[in-house]
Amino acid sequence: MMQGLLDSVANLDYTFINGASVLLTWTAPYTLDNVPITGYYIVNELVKITTNSDTNITLSATNPDPCILNNVSVSPINDAGIGSSNNISFYYETVPLITPPISVVPVIDGQLNISINVSKLCIGEYPNNVTVIILNTDNEIQDNTSISTQVNDQLMITGVIPVPNNLNIFIVNVSLSNNGGEYLPTPSFGYSKVGPVTNIDSSIDNCSTIDITWTAPIVDDRVSILFYILRVYDAITGSLVDTVSVYDTSYQFVDNNLFIHRYTYVITGVNELGEGISNNNTFSYQRVPQSVTEAGSNIITFSQNTSTAFFNISVVLECTGEAPENATVTVQCTRAGVIFNNIYLVEYTTQSMNITGSVLVPLHEQCSISIVFSNEAGSSEPFIQLFSELCTK
Repeated sequence: MMQGLLDSVANLDYTFINGASVLLTWTAPYTLDNVPITGYYIVNELVKITTNSDTNITLSATNPDPCILNNVSVSPINDAGIGSSNNISFYYETVPLITPPISVVPVIDGQLNISINVSKLCIGEYPNNVTVIILNTDNEIQDNTSISTQVNDQLMITGVIPVPNNLNIFIVNVSLSNNGGEYLPTPSFGYSKVGPVTNIDSSIDNCSTIDITWTAPIVDDRVSILFYILRVYDAITGSLVDTVSVYDTSYQFVDNNLFIHRYTYVITGVNELGEGISNNNTFSYQRVPQSVTEAGSNIITFSQNTSTAFFNISVVLECTGEAPENATVTVQCTRAGVIFNNIYLVEYTTQSMNITGSVLVPLHEQCSISIVFSNEAGSSEPFIQLFSELCTK
């Protein structure tokens, strides 16, 4: 049996020795007993290396560029020549000259939200270790933990850690490192656990102006609240709509589409030590629709036993928060009972529209039409109107 060119190596992997040196390892491909692997052909960017039959090699770079992806291929060699290649890529790691911005924000339930903005760094400068240390005012370590270094789509590293319950004032130190070494130290973060605001409430004025109010937390007179950060989220999609600084315990804004919006308000007091603990509440501004004020109906045709009644309902929206989703039309006669019941989809229309229809009604009976509007908030009072002519012709 003849042995041709070899298949590619398997399990190609790398391990950092330091930021500028990588140990490359792999598993040799199958070969016939009498046809040994004589070595491996390694292409490291522009550098080509031929090695012996060892299944590992250390690759080193002088002044590695953390912004350039390093591509390496490994191919087995036998007497027939160079076999198939396997490829792997990595970034050499270095410590950035400037430590990236770090944010430490207390959130509700006594937790700290850690955020690191790596948008200005090259991938090889990203930290692969983030250590968070919490100290008391005597610089005694109360907690020491690490967070994941996964970078999200916004080029942020984020994590949440708990704060020991016995601390009213605490200091937070965040340290970063990668295989290139330790980052330059960052200033400490000092916090006092300002309690969350309470009694968050909201209402609407004039069908489009939203009022938000809350009660300030009790604070130490020496560290007063400077202002509040109000974050407005779309409660349906979870997306951030707006962030404003408020210097009172109330805020107003205008929304002309209240019937499709549901908002979550996250309010955080800020003092000289930073942001306090947030509190939130969610509000929907739908109201029960108003009743119909006017509808038209006429008897337009007659047969031996029945007549045809035509109805026309005009829908004019006065307040978006009262926009109906459905209109239920019912026709009822004195002896025959309910002879027509239909639900019309209005779909929160902001434009004037007419609901029209017709129904066969029996002769010699008194009949009426009932109209009810409804949405998620409830149903309007029924509007009831007798047909313009008695069905007795």
